[in-house]
This record gives sequence, C-alpha cells and structure tokens, in this order.
Amino acid sequence: MTIAEGTTKETLDADWPAHGKVSFKDVDLRYRPDCDLVLQKLSFDCEPGHKVGVVGRTGAGKSTMCLVLSRIIELESGTIHIDGKEASKIELETLREKITVIPQDPVIFDGTLKANLDPTGLIPDEDLKNILVEAGL
Repeated sequence: MTIAEGTTKETLDADWPAHGKVSFKDVDLRYRPDCDLVLQKLSFDCEPGHKVGVVGRTGAGKSTMCLVLSRIIELESGTIHIDGKEASKIELETLREKITVIPQDPVIFDGTLKANLDPTGLIPDEDLKNILVEAGL
C-alpha cells in the first residue's frame, strides 16, 4: 500500500513543495514491534530557505530521520508535514520523487555523471550543466 492505512490521499499542487518547510510533530518510531522506540516524541520545524545540519553521536537517530522523511520506515505515531501536507497521506512515489536527501557519505553510483544527477532523465542537459556551474563543479 502506498498510502498509510486508513488515511485519505493529499491533493498536491503541481509545484509542491514550493517552499520547503518540514515539521516533525511528536514522532515516535521503532524498527520492529518488539523493539524499543528509536525516536521518541521528536518535534522540530525546519523553516523554508534555511540550511539545517543534523549532528549527534552514532545511534542518535540522524539517519532514521531521513528514513522516516522518505517513508522507508513508517511512523508509529506523530506526523511529518512538508509544506503543510502530511507525508503519510502523499502517494509514496510522488513523495520520493519530490524530496531529496543528501547522504552523509558522498557516493556516486556506476554510470555517467548525468545518470547519477538525473536518474529519471527528466532534466534537460542545459539545466544540469547550469546546476554544475552554479555548484562550482
């Protein structure tokens, strides 16, 4: 199932997410029913346009936050909103297509640079070139 059970699908504008506000509210998560919670009542807001770094010791939940944001793991309770839309109510394919998480370890996969930057082949070559120039690469 691509939408959390018992919820209704969110209607999204074509430009969603237009601003980039991310809000976690009372997020609880455990990896399996027989395990302890690894995220407990986690609440924070990331305002649009801000750069946010997440730091902490090994096992503090940094990577887990990314896993729940992209719904690789579903929440036990609480909510995550992206530009006012509840992530659990967004079609999984749409959610993962519209957000990007930059991994903590730089990795490039087999294939061309173009294939790594645009695996779906939707971005025109000129736009990719401009992005690389803007990033100083």
